[in-house]
Amino acid sequence: MIKKKTPGMRAIWLGQALREIRDAADLTSREAGRYLYRDGSSISRMENGEIPITVEILEAWMEMCGVTDPHKRTDLMTIRKDVAQSGWWDGYKGDAVVSNLMDRAWMESKAIAIRSFDSASFPGLLQIPQYAEALMRARNPGLGADVIERWVEVRVTRQHVLGKYQPLRLTTIIEEHQLRNLAAHPEVMRAQLGHLLEQWDRSNIEIRVLPTGVCTGLGGSFELIDLADPYPKVALLVSSAGEICVEGAEVESLSKTYDRLLDASLDSKASKKLITAERDKL
Repeated sequence: MIKKKTPGMRAIWLGQALREIRDAADLTSREAGRYLYRDGSSISRMENGEIPITVEILEAWMEMCGVTDPHKRTDLMTIRKDVAQSGWWDGYKGDAVVSNLMDRAWMESKAIAIRSFDSASFPGLLQIPQYAEALMRARNPGLGADVIERWVEVRVTRQHVLGKYQPLRLTTIIEEHQLRNLAAHPEVMRAQLGHLLEQWDRSNIEIRVLPTGVCTGLGGSFELIDLADPYPKVALLVSSAGEICVEGAEVESLSKTYDRLLDASLDSKASKKLITAERDKL
């Protein structure tokens, strides 16, 4: 049986934008199909991100819906280009283990800022390879060495967004218990904590520690991602079941929660002092 391909985040966002302008033009899928010489089911599949959108189709779609605003037209063309454009992550297409990281890698490449709350591990963008490998082995003990190697390679490659020209700004809140959680060999944990301390002089990275005992009221980790225009602000909710991407009101609610956790966290100086003390114990 051929497994149905799941649309990527970029394709889904483009499809949502196409549906919005069609609805604004008060056109049904069948009416749009007649204009574009497609059937109604093809229109639905385009709007679900299941069918690639060519420049010609997008031009015709905007004409059909009366979209004349040059900014709106540019935004739609930008999203379409991003759907079709390849990135370093495309070299991992078809890899079942790392394919779920592809949308995340793309979002990080388009992000202006990321605010993360990490309750189960240190943030992926700040993990050293040895720590990432130990984490993967602990969570998936049956995986082969070659699979783990590819997964770690993807995780480390993602980190280039922190050092590129005009890097994204990363603010992360780490729960205090993680500093003492030996998820890896003590030497690896010492190196991982040392790596965190090395980030203090980087103007685009802020690390804060949330003291033990503070009630988060949360069921897991989450990230707030501010994407460059024309994309929306989104949030990734991380749980044992995987990652869920949300937009709109849920993002605003999580943003308020994040501000509350940041206020309850140690300041930068105290956070550094605590991480240093825990590193020196190892």
